[in-house]
Amino acid sequence: MKCSMNRFFFILSGLIIFGTVCPGRAADLLTGRIRGKVIDESTQKPLPAVNVMIENTQLGTATNEEGEYIINKVPSGIYQIRIMMMGYKNRVIADVVVNPNKTTWQKIELTPTVLETEGVTVTAGYFHAAKDAVVSNRSVDFEEIRMDPGSAMDIQRVVQVLPAVVSGSDQMNEIIVRGGMPGENLFIMDHIEITNPNHFGGQGTGGGPINMLNAHMVRRVDFYAGAFPARYGDKASSVMDISLREGNREKITGHAFLGMSGAGGIVEGPINGGKGSYILSAQKSFLDLIISSVGLTAVPYYYSLQGKVVYHVDGNDQIRFNGVYGNDHIHIEDTEEEDAYSQGAENVMAKSHQYAAGVTWGHQFGDRGFSQVTLSQVANHWDTDVYRNNKTRYYLNQSDEQEQSLKADITWQTGKSFEWSVGGQVKRIPFQIFQWAEEDTLHMYRYSNGRTIWVGDSLYYDEFLQDIRNTTSKAAAFIQTKWQIFPRLSTTMGVRLDYFNFTKKTAIDPRLGFSFSLTPVTSINLAAGQHSQAPAYIEASLHPLNRDLKHKKTQQAVLGFEHLFREDIRSTVEVFYKDYKDVPIGVSGRTSDPYDVSQGRLVNEGRGFAKGVEFFLQKRRTRHIFYTVSYSYSQSRGFDPRTDKVYNWDYDYRHVFTLVSGFFYDYRKHDWYQRLKKNLLFNLIDWAVPIADQVEIGLRWRYLGGRPYTERTYLPRYRIWTTLPGTPFNTLRYPEYHRLDLRIDQRYMFRTWNMVAFFDIMNIYARDNIWSYSYSSDGTKEEIMQWQIFPVGGISIEF
Repeated sequence: MKCSMNRFFFILSGLIIFGTVCPGRAADLLTGRIRGKVIDESTQKPLPAVNVMIENTQLGTATNEEGEYIINKVPSGIYQIRIMMMGYKNRVIADVVVNPNKTTWQKIELTPTVLETEGVTVTAGYFHAAKDAVVSNRSVDFEEIRMDPGSAMDIQRVVQVLPAVVSGSDQMNEIIVRGGMPGENLFIMDHIEITNPNHFGGQGTGGGPINMLNAHMVRRVDFYAGAFPARYGDKASSVMDISLREGNREKITGHAFLGMSGAGGIVEGPINGGKGSYILSAQKSFLDLIISSVGLTAVPYYYSLQGKVVYHVDGNDQIRFNGVYGNDHIHIEDTEEEDAYSQGAENVMAKSHQYAAGVTWGHQFGDRGFSQVTLSQVANHWDTDVYRNNKTRYYLNQSDEQEQSLKADITWQTGKSFEWSVGGQVKRIPFQIFQWAEEDTLHMYRYSNGRTIWVGDSLYYDEFLQDIRNTTSKAAAFIQTKWQIFPRLSTTMGVRLDYFNFTKKTAIDPRLGFSFSLTPVTSINLAAGQHSQAPAYIEASLHPLNRDLKHKKTQQAVLGFEHLFREDIRSTVEVFYKDYKDVPIGVSGRTSDPYDVSQGRLVNEGRGFAKGVEFFLQKRRTRHIFYTVSYSYSQSRGFDPRTDKVYNWDYDYRHVFTLVSGFFYDYRKHDWYQRLKKNLLFNLIDWAVPIADQVEIGLRWRYLGGRPYTERTYLPRYRIWTTLPGTPFNTLRYPEYHRLDLRIDQRYMFRTWNMVAFFDIMNIYARDNIWSYSYSSDGTKEEIMQWQIFPVGGISIEF
């Protein structure tokens, strides 16, 4: 495996060296252009006569009647664009990359405002709130995703910089928000709801080791960490709303990328003379070359395909086609040497595939509003086979879940201070779930003369079988209003209804939010509401009696203070309370008998709460430096169903701290660098040092308090580890977690193309972060570690 890694680095280094020495390396600042469209965020109407200026230059223009603009002859580089119009918050778009002889496309949304007095300019600065959000939100673009250290361009890992968000482990990107649980985040891609956008995604969860969406196709990600508006539902904690960019409407262009996490490419171009566009992506795994360096015991294989086609029928109508497909498999084989990673797993053959596809019709109602209607299908397939070394099977899961959905909503503005939205969705859900586990026996042993002797059996467990084929349905509807009551006070009110036909249960969730502007740069925000989530299909069908399960509910309240120190520096402080009730738990959890089993039967008897305070400070890059600081202190606690006493929930980390900082520098403006580029020796070695046309260096350090776990006791008589009757839950904690990640991006400009070489090293000081313990039948236990030093490097070529 070392040879494979060395071979990969040799190939990667050779490609970078070839790029830096090949003919066509730009010796001066070549130019490109910026083209885009400015629209009203509320109504989506085009905005004419908007001033569009490139910061720190003399370049700029104004939008035409269709809200479009073009800025020609822009020297290649990275810029900030300022957008200004009376009646709207001024906005600055950061990190706009202009490549030589290329067009950079932008779609910019401006937020209306009535808070304007003589001599006062209302600005959103470099920060744009997620649509309809009052509290606990963040909006990120592709450049922020690309440059985030340690995230490997995974959009789910990027949002973990927020104080409200943690993940289950380094190996998984599951989003855990404010002490919640896996599977509580809603994923939306261009108006299409996706159950799990990951390779190797867990059934009934929202996480996996690798997100299958290509980050190079992302225009913006809006993330809501709690108390989200009524247009979103059927999830208890958070929302990730992903907007994909359109393809190039001028000419056919390409983009290739190679790294230890994958290799692939993008092709995009115009349709019908620019009335539409397409963008297509393909990516395949490359992880088999680095497995030995990260402590994994098997090679995961995967590939993904993704595409988007947009056609503008006329000035008011648009049709979008979106699709993504992922296929993955892994084979875990038992090793001769027992270790903490392979014990208990024995042999596992896991295959899965998933896809989401849909068509959306968007219509513009003049300058008053817009509507969207989406017809989509989402499907997931799992095939997991677990067997012993003698090939006897003891667990099998073969499951298919589909959602065929029709979704529509309309937003209408009646005057500048009042907006309402209404929408609905129906889903047809065919699913078949087959789970089987062989019968089991609890054996008794005794020790004699250093030998273990079987003396009999004490307990028998019946075979478990879940075999169901069903077609059910869901329905949802919402209504929401935004009202600017006074120039300084606005409110967002809504109510949502969700119905699950399989359980015949309905949830009605009211939502309410207020925002009061103390000054043009300071506000106090308050949001509260109920958020309900139907049981996952695998949960609802585990047992015939599970049809009586109700929706899990969280009741949330968030009070926040927001201040814009400068256009590029923003800070928020929030306090929150989140109450859980009707959480599904196994019936065996109500007893103190450690040998009791639920046989799939769940009841809505789990309850708990989370509360805390969060601090967030962010500086966007204007010239060289950017940073983010976040900290939260929280408690996440549940009520023990055995005793009704309070205990720490699984993701009660208490303290979470994250620091991200970076530096950008453009060397091309220096004469010494231009002379140095002509030196062949320098071109052979410059990829190995942080000197290039443009260089970005980023660091991220993250700290989490120890995660709780429950004490286990070894019973030699049965050769098992168990939780003894009366043992309280989660009284122990693993050691605290921390790690440092480093990312270096080097951009090289050429006359007709450009190349970015990147190196992303996770856990750079090799901290031993314990995820869990492996408990062996001989009475020993070993530590299961999270990622050790994990290097990810590669190149990205745009042509």
